[in-house]
Amino acid sequence: TSTQAIMDGAFTDNTGILQAVAAGATDVTSYISDVRGLLNLFSGGNMALNGPDPWFSNVLFFQIFSTPWHTIEAEVKSFKCLKVPSIEGRSDPAGAYLTSICFGTVTTTTAENTFAGVEGGREVKLHIVIVESTLDSLPFPVPDFTSGQAGLDWRPYGRLVTEISTTMGSRVNRAAVKELAKTFFLRA
Repeated sequence: TSTQAIMDGAFTDNTGILQAVAAGATDVTSYISDVRGLLNLFSGGNMALNGPDPWFSNVLFFQIFSTPWHTIEAEVKSFKCLKVPSIEGRSDPAGAYLTSICFGTVTTTTAENTFAGVEGGREVKLHIVIVESTLDSLPFPVPDFTSGQAGLDWRPYGRLVTEISTTMGSRVNRAAVKELAKTFFLRA
């Protein structure tokens, strides 16, 4: 069996990794937009080390792996990254919102965490895709001057999806995208 978390972690683990590992998974794929949540799962990691969090989750961290967070941070920095091309009509090389798409795999060992329901000593392979952008996790509030009510502006997220698609489809990224597909989607 497999576990697939499709949710907003809120005041738990936003990566979905904790839930999968607590359910017994030893081979986990996670798509994240902020590496801080990942690092918090490792020994010594917490939001205080990685800066303030506007959603108050800086008071919550669930260390379920024995590997030191700085070791994982170094491994993540060596992940393969796609080249973000200039988007037509834009002069900045990273498009309007997309800053990077990186991916890689780390192997670690669980640490005892009774609160999270994780027993120590189990080897876990984490396949991570990190899509970073300048956007926040929620759309921009904008006033609606015709009705006098505020609304949410989802248009930047449409642009971000365009930038992700353009990056994934770019000829310069062909080999890396094939590797990503094989490693993350086509493995047995």
